[in-house]
Amino acid sequence: MLIDDGAHLAELAIAGEDEAHILTEFWGTIHPTDVLIGHNALEFDIPFIRQRSWIHAIRPSRVVDARRYYTVDVKDTMQIWTNWGFKKGVTLDALGAALSCGQKSGHGMDVAEWWATRDLDAIKQYCLGDVRVTYLVYCKLTYQQPRMRAPQPEREPPTISVAEQNTSVEPKRQRGRRPSFLPIRRPA
Repeated sequence: MLIDDGAHLAELAIAGEDEAHILTEFWGTIHPTDVLIGHNALEFDIPFIRQRSWIHAIRPSRVVDARRYYTVDVKDTMQIWTNWGFKKGVTLDALGAALSCGQKSGHGMDVAEWWATRDLDAIKQYCLGDVRVTYLVYCKLTYQQPRMRAPQPEREPPTISVAEQNTSVEPKRQRGRRPSFLPIRRPA
């Protein structure tokens, strides 16, 4: 996730083998006034996270209204670009390239291989790369100045592994809604 509180942009990657713990940490990071932003988040990420939370009996920290055309809780860059399906879908990679926002550092299919070898760092880097591109695309679509430049794959962003994490990350709070950028097509 990228968490933009209006003054700072923080990166957070939560990874591990305990899905219930990952979901608990995810919902512990999301606040009631947050706006969730992602690419295809309304058709994939939000329903997937919601279903996995039900399976593990994890109560979300907030209600996320994912109704079609309702954009208070979730901003979906794919829906914004396609005007809610006027033209069927666009990949994040293609949209990032078209808007000069960078491209993904890999493919979702790579995640299965990284998971098989328990390469959590590769998974975290890939997901953070996706949310960086999504952030830049969203800024471009909404005429906002990003607080970061094009994705920098060679630098290592701060990440938190579930195994390493002792306390929840509590970003600086400001009044009002803050966007949180979801990873794209990743298991929770």
